[in-house]
Formats: sequence, structure tokens, C-alpha cells
Amino acid sequence: MTDRRFVPEVGDDLPPGERPMIAVVRAIPGHEDRLAAAIAVLTTAVRREPGCVEFRSFRDIGDPGTFRLYEIYADTDAFRAHLETTHVAHFFTELARHSTADAGALTQLAELPGSEDDER
Repeated sequence: MTDRRFVPEVGDDLPPGERPMIAVVRAIPGHEDRLAAAIAVLTTAVRREPGCVEFRSFRDIGDPGTFRLYEIYADTDAFRAHLETTHVAHFFTELARHSTADAGALTQLAELPGSEDDER
């Protein structure tokens, strides 16, 4: 198999409140549709998590082997709980089979002041 690490480190220094992030995942050539199917299953399951505020998955039109996952959890604890679910463990297995990704694919975000929905 592989010795890639998939579970991201979740530090105690993350900003309080909602936990937004984005992941960029690239398929192994020839595995694009299998990775897309795994992402679709993950998307459905994550949206049912009580701490999930938003989970959206996208396929790059210009590069169909690249996927972007936009995620927001209620807080850091909700994100930690997300990482402990069986559907995430299964997805990491699929990542190992069908992608070049590892934990570095995930980028934690901090929302800029004035960009909240109630400011529009």
C-alpha cells in the first residue's frame, strides 16, 4: 500500500468559531471516475454530520482529474469528530487507491472580516 499520511493535524491554535477549509485532490491518471464516485459518497455522508455547516465537492472543468472539496464545520471539535467517522476512514482508503493526495491536500482557512453572509 502506501505510507502517505491522510489524517491532518488539527492544532489547538485554530481560530474560534466555524472551521472553513478547502482540499485539492488529484486523481491518478485513469482513476478519475473512481475518485469522483468516492467523493460523491463522502459528500452525502458528511452532509449528514451534525457539525457540518457546508460540504461541497467540485470537479475542475479544465482538469477533470482535479477535485476541490469546500468544507465548513461548526467548530474545531466538529472537525475533529468528522475525522473520526467511518466514512472518512473509508474515503482515506479510496484516496490511497485513486489519488496522489495526502494530508497536505487540506488547507485550513480563516475568514476575512466583512466576508460573513450577514454583511452582504
